[in-house]
Amino acid sequence: MAQLASNLVQEPFGEVNAWVHPDGTIEVKATVLMKPVVEHARTGLAIDASASMAEMFGCGKQVISNIFGELCAQPNYVEPVARKMTAYLAEFDSTGETTVIYYSLGRQNMQTEGKAGSDIHFIGNLDAGRSQTQKFEMPPNTGAGTCLTPAIKYFLNSIDPRSWFIGLFITDGMIDDADEVKALSKQICEEMAEGKRGYTKFVIIGLGREFHTPDSAAARLLEELDDLDNDPTYGVPGQDLWDHKLAFNMKSMEEIFAEVVSSNIVLCRGAEVTDSNGLPVTPKDSKSYEKALPALLHFTMSPGSTAFTLALPNGNRATQDISPLL
Repeated sequence: MAQLASNLVQEPFGEVNAWVHPDGTIEVKATVLMKPVVEHARTGLAIDASASMAEMFGCGKQVISNIFGELCAQPNYVEPVARKMTAYLAEFDSTGETTVIYYSLGRQNMQTEGKAGSDIHFIGNLDAGRSQTQKFEMPPNTGAGTCLTPAIKYFLNSIDPRSWFIGLFITDGMIDDADEVKALSKQICEEMAEGKRGYTKFVIIGLGREFHTPDSAAARLLEELDDLDNDPTYGVPGQDLWDHKLAFNMKSMEEIFAEVVSSNIVLCRGAEVTDSNGLPVTPKDSKSYEKALPALLHFTMSPGSTAFTLALPNGNRATQDISPLL
């Protein structure tokens, strides 16, 4: 299965995946962008505060002279992203607030107890209004490493395990405790599969130049987490815990929920989906989409198709090219 780059996805679609079968037919999974309505939903936003984030916070190493030292003369890219995501999550959260933290604080030596970058700082439980004036600046105790596990545990320990939870993690690059993150992810997925934990989704928001190169180490690690459900060591069948988005590719906040939508959510009736050969697609779970268009589309197209078109009953149409995946 291959996923289409988010900058190539057309509205109203969220994520588009496709693969070709030996007989030439093309199987497609596509989500329709929407913010779900969920009772007892909880949310959290964690912001990477490791030393490598200095440039993103606007504290690049611009030296005017030795007596002035390093000045924060660059734009703060973190603040507008954090403010918008905080407001969006708060409006979705059943409490009207979202929990916001810095993670990867602390500069202790890697040989001492605990890894560098293991500390957490609680910013607050912020509502949509307060988020617009909240300052998101580089904290003084930046971490010498980036550790994601403490942030995950902080969120899990702050909510009822039965709650529906979505957590966002803003970062600019590598994760130094990747193996620990994968092991903890497996535990979380096992708890979900056994009914001991409510639906949980983690989304990494890549911010910064490290992600501009698709084959960079940072980008590859995000792909690994995104596909963790297929990992023979850490994967749990049917439990897709991780997703990732690149901030510079995002076109709407609804993309955060791209993997949250369900085939059980019906958007409308009277819709039609056809392939580029002009033939109706074949849904996996129904005869057609005329009676019910779900938020999660799963269908096959005829051999040679390179796109599909969604026609809504109100006359709106959207065509999605999938040729880069074929």
